[in-house]
Amino acid sequence: MGSAVLSCICGAIANGVAGLAEGASIITAVILIIGIVSWADWFKDRRFVSLQESMQEMDVPVIRGKFGATQTISVWDIVVGDVILLEAGARVPADCLVIESADL
Repeated sequence: MGSAVLSCICGAIANGVAGLAEGASIITAVILIIGIVSWADWFKDRRFVSLQESMQEMDVPVIRGKFGATQTISVWDIVVGDVILLEAGARVPADCLVIESADL
């Protein structure tokens, strides 16, 4: 934007009012690009929020700790090192590695 203003000033000094056209076109392009990028970011954020709202509160059985006891926790409480026990048709609640499977 600073370059566009500088171009307007230099164009006006060199060519008078006709020299303002180049700087004005740069300013217009910058404002247009900022508007489009802002709209795209706003739209993307809105979709992300709606996606986050669609995630349901779900409890999953995990093996946590060195004793190997199974407990049921919320998907929001899963941490690195938890072993998630999944059954057929279950949704995978996080990025994970498959330790053991049958007919996967």
